[in-house]
Amino acid sequence: MALLVKKFGGTSVGDITKIKNIASSICQSKEAGNEIVVVVSAMGQTTDDLNCLAEAISKNPNRRELDMLLSTGEQVTIALLSMALNEYGIPAISMTGSQVGIITESIHGKARILDIKTERIHNYINQGFVVVVAGFQGTTLSHTGSMEITTLGRGGSDTSAVALSTALGAETCEIYTDVPGVLTTDPRIVRNAKLLDEISCEEMLELASVGASVLHPRAVEIARNYGIKLYVKSSQSVSSGTLLESQIQPLPLKRGSLELTKTVNSLEVLENQVVFSLSNIPDRPGIAAQIFEKLSEANINVDLIIQATNDGNNNDITFTVSESEVNKTAEQCELITSQLGGEYNLKTNMTKLSIQGAGIMGRPSVSADLFDTLSQANINVRLIATSEIKVSCVIEINNIPKAIRFVAEKFKLSDTQIFVNPIKEKQDKPEVRGIALDKNQVQVSFRKLPDRPGVAASICLALAENNLLFDTIVQSERISSSKTKDISFTMNKQDREKANLVFETLTMKLPGSYIEDGPAIAKVSTVGAGMAFKVGTAGKIFRALADQDINIEMIATSEIRTSCIVLEKDCDKAVNAIHNHFKLEK
Repeated sequence: MALLVKKFGGTSVGDITKIKNIASSICQSKEAGNEIVVVVSAMGQTTDDLNCLAEAISKNPNRRELDMLLSTGEQVTIALLSMALNEYGIPAISMTGSQVGIITESIHGKARILDIKTERIHNYINQGFVVVVAGFQGTTLSHTGSMEITTLGRGGSDTSAVALSTALGAETCEIYTDVPGVLTTDPRIVRNAKLLDEISCEEMLELASVGASVLHPRAVEIARNYGIKLYVKSSQSVSSGTLLESQIQPLPLKRGSLELTKTVNSLEVLENQVVFSLSNIPDRPGIAAQIFEKLSEANINVDLIIQATNDGNNNDITFTVSESEVNKTAEQCELITSQLGGEYNLKTNMTKLSIQGAGIMGRPSVSADLFDTLSQANINVRLIATSEIKVSCVIEINNIPKAIRFVAEKFKLSDTQIFVNPIKEKQDKPEVRGIALDKNQVQVSFRKLPDRPGVAASICLALAENNLLFDTIVQSERISSSKTKDISFTMNKQDREKANLVFETLTMKLPGSYIEDGPAIAKVSTVGAGMAFKVGTAGKIFRALADQDINIEMIATSEIRTSCIVLEKDCDKAVNAIHNHFKLEK
């Protein structure tokens, strides 16, 4: 007898017919001898409708009262599904988040789960009940000691389901959606997108964080941390769906901190790196492709690639390679600049320092803490690149002992969590697993920033303190005598106006700097665990875009993700181009 947790999203429970169909499928699973807990979302567009009602009353509704309102949507679904199961002769009981014992932080609208009191739910399971739980919600103690309803934020029902699987020790967690599983990309953009049989949690985290809406990143984060066997399946057809597998040793479950595990779980240092900067090269489609095709022809394995926003008709591209490849890389850069124009320089004795952990970019304070810690150690950051599970920066090699000491102390890392020049076992994984598109982004650049320790930290800290999420942070090297640098990043469209006051304060503290907004953009992110082990993947991505005459506004890479910022008008074409170039439909 297996304990299964099944979660059904809003479209899957959108009307009475769908609810009856779900009840029928649960009956079959129950009759096969399984113990079942069901987590459901509000029906259809109910949450959006409730938000509209709140906005009709107030443009800035009280967060407590908004949670009180929004939590009602799931209560309708749990009651109706329980009624349907009882009609089929299956004993079922509906329970809200507070009744089931989901304890959260005291933060309305986006609370994280601290603990789940499982005694009551186990009691009903042991009596043979199917327990139907309201997703997206929990309860917390207010400052007065009274119980308060909280919600987990968008996608919170996914989070509820995986958290319940963890607390209950369920054999599997199944997330049912309106698609057959995790696809290579959005089938509304690419018609021949292919269903993936399996995908790593790390790859899914990267995809989920940059626009793939099939799963919420927090749910994937919990599954990764605790080794939950997580399936994504269709609620409308019979299929095996997609299995998500964690690549790390499962963490022990500690009471009172289920979703508050340490965000940073390791520090990695890669020594003997060389930073190559190509400056004042033409800003037009195909340039990045030409550069990285030349490098891959010479069998040069490039690590970080960073392209900030353009400067007039010119642009800069910076990348890192191992010191062992410095001579042949310099030869290729000579050829590239002789053909394209511009100039290059290189810096030796550099080191890449990275912190790793699930959900880093969902917690903006983590990047801010890293840069602030390095600033306190008087260490200047040369390059920055970020992803959902990693923040990397390049610093001078003589600063490494001090950097390791300060960063390890800040994030409470033991010696066993610090890796210097790790030898990574080559994974026989596809270089590209999937492509995600995020149209809800704007591009912002800080121009003419002073080139000194603490500048990146001051920007990230100010954004984090005001709860403004930022992503794709890039700081590149520009050959200049002005002793200034630019930092560019993307952020959610709805946060841009809120950020004005923060930006004004920052530019006053950083004399000579100013803010520049980019054109309407979208972020196209290509993800694959095999990317780090295959020379030339980035060049192929850039070539796919160049062949469609698509210009790249920004580039930011991590080991398993390459993100390209393109004009919004080109985004669908860009996704199709990369999907076709890598033949993902096969």
